[in-house]
Amino acid sequence: MPMTSATSRVLPLAAPHAVTDEKSNAIESHQAIVVGAGSAGLAAAFALRKRGFETLVIERSDSVGARWRSRYDELRLNSWRPMSRLQGQGMPRRCGRYPSRDDVVAYLDGFATRNQIRVQFNRTLTTVERDNGQWLLTTSTTPMRANYLVIATGWDAVPQMPEWPGRGTFAAELIHSSDFRNAREYRDRSVLVVGAGNSGFDIASHLVKAGARVTLSMRSGPNLASREFFGIPGQPLLVYFLDHIPSKLADFIVSIVQRLTFGDLSRYGIPLAPEGLYANYRHHHRNPAVDDGFVAALKRGDGQVVAEVQRLEGRDVVLVDGRRLQPDAVVCATGYRRGLAPLVGHLGVLRGDGVPFSYSGAPEHPAAPRLYFCGMWGQFSGQIRLGPIHARRIARAAARDRRQRRGLSRQPAGS
Repeated sequence: MPMTSATSRVLPLAAPHAVTDEKSNAIESHQAIVVGAGSAGLAAAFALRKRGFETLVIERSDSVGARWRSRYDELRLNSWRPMSRLQGQGMPRRCGRYPSRDDVVAYLDGFATRNQIRVQFNRTLTTVERDNGQWLLTTSTTPMRANYLVIATGWDAVPQMPEWPGRGTFAAELIHSSDFRNAREYRDRSVLVVGAGNSGFDIASHLVKAGARVTLSMRSGPNLASREFFGIPGQPLLVYFLDHIPSKLADFIVSIVQRLTFGDLSRYGIPLAPEGLYANYRHHHRNPAVDDGFVAALKRGDGQVVAEVQRLEGRDVVLVDGRRLQPDAVVCATGYRRGLAPLVGHLGVLRGDGVPFSYSGAPEHPAAPRLYFCGMWGQFSGQIRLGPIHARRIARAAARDRRQRRGLSRQPAGS
């Protein structure tokens, strides 16, 4: 499927309202601005428009779904196709149970075009300030104002690389998983994948299938999951049952499912996770690692698990147990940061780990009225699925605020 975008241009815009003040010769003004044209941003724009808000999406790249386009060729959704949809039409049945990267890109393109989402590309947000009851945005082009602002720049905005001693002089290939493009390029090469999260397990499984010699380095036992349990997609079980019972009971049920699915993996170098799946999410907001064949490869002897990396020395990767490896390439599946601090950190709306306090759409943070975050984090029952849920909360909150403001403006003087 081609990777070109039907919306990789500035879509036709209604003429913005231009105002002037002492800070700028011309400030572009909109009722609502959404930052980011990924799945969450498109969902937010759709929901706001449905509530009657004049809405513009600004996107730093030249296309919708830019991060999806940059991911590796073999990537597929871990969530079930019928439950991975934005508002309205879902992905076509031909995409299968678990759509590919290209399927998702085509779907986002079609959603933006079909719903006439107004997107302005190649426009980067740099700072956000509160100004006279509105939001003032400094961008790479002209300044902008909005009554309602939605940040939907994604939870995976900034790749996080380990600061190992010797990293700067390491003599072999060293990349973050965000730069991994195709498993076939590593055929007959030895690859060390660092990180036992979702990306680490997924990349490791694709590398094994492509004929690479794969070693997975992990700090502690991961919470493992499978897309299916006895041929049945597991996502409905999460959404309609486990998400709604006490987390301790949910963790107990999940532990039984894990043992039935994977067996005892300690003899293959994978210890039990220190916390249950729901406890781990509640305490650390970490999703489970969905296995797509790497566990089976371990059991066949086609891969191995080793200890945590301590440092790099020339061509050597030195582990905490003293073992030395000399892989041809190291892929760091070590996660991402939100990257929100430069934009809104000064507003007091972020936790210490950079995640917004109000990361589920609405209500907004008391220190930042009419500023919302969409798609910054969600339950592990489906990131695309939760974008529209957050978007609807945002649109309802914005509409409620608009009604209240209109009501106040109609009150007679002195009332």
